[in-house]
Amino acid sequence: MVEVGTGAAPEAVCFDLDGTLVDPLLGVRNGLRKTCEAFGLELPDEATIRGWIGFGMRESLATLKGLEDPARMEEALAFYWERYREDGVFEHELYPGVFHLLHRLKRQGHRIYIVSAKPTLFARRIAYQFDLNLVFDDIFGSSLKGRWQPKTEVLAGLVERGTIRPGGVFIGDRGVDMKAARAHGLEAMGVGWGYGSHEELAAAGAEIIFDTVPELDHWLRIRFPQPERYDAFSRSE
Repeated sequence: MVEVGTGAAPEAVCFDLDGTLVDPLLGVRNGLRKTCEAFGLELPDEATIRGWIGFGMRESLATLKGLEDPARMEEALAFYWERYREDGVFEHELYPGVFHLLHRLKRQGHRIYIVSAKPTLFARRIAYQFDLNLVFDDIFGSSLKGRWQPKTEVLAGLVERGTIRPGGVFIGDRGVDMKAARAHGLEAMGVGWGYGSHEELAAAGAEIIFDTVPELDHWLRIRFPQPERYDAFSRSE
């Protein structure tokens, strides 16, 4: 798709979803509120909910008092995901500037992926509602019923299949994103507008931390200097 006349060849650019491309807090909080009301549980405070974002909901729900019984916990998890399917996926906000940043990368011919802790089903649905499904070459997430997979495991599978190769970049807001990137030869780029602190990102090996989308956009323009190709038949149009 791209005519590479200057700069390096197109590369893989991996993005975390929650806290990096979209803000999921409203959808997660409302889904948890409905679940706690239905099962007679105490709703976690805001700080606790924010701390869960980027990790597995099964493991997070299991910490609540009243869900010690595995069968009841599975019922609560299924209830949460049903509420999330009906309402939660529509209660996300795309961070300003992300749409144009992603489309520019696609016009440069890069392979763009989402690697999310969220179940793949919902990650794809969220990308679709923001008109981003055709920008990404693929979207990877967890299973709806299986255990949460750390990003290191997810990337290991993608490396084994040849989807991801060392030399690209991984952009995320959590320490687990940075650890996964470094474990598989990707540049670990942290973003400070999500749910992980600067301290968390730096301790996990972030090479750079960006505080705003425009800062990330500026860096990507330098990191990837390939020309853009405007094509009516391109997935970036």
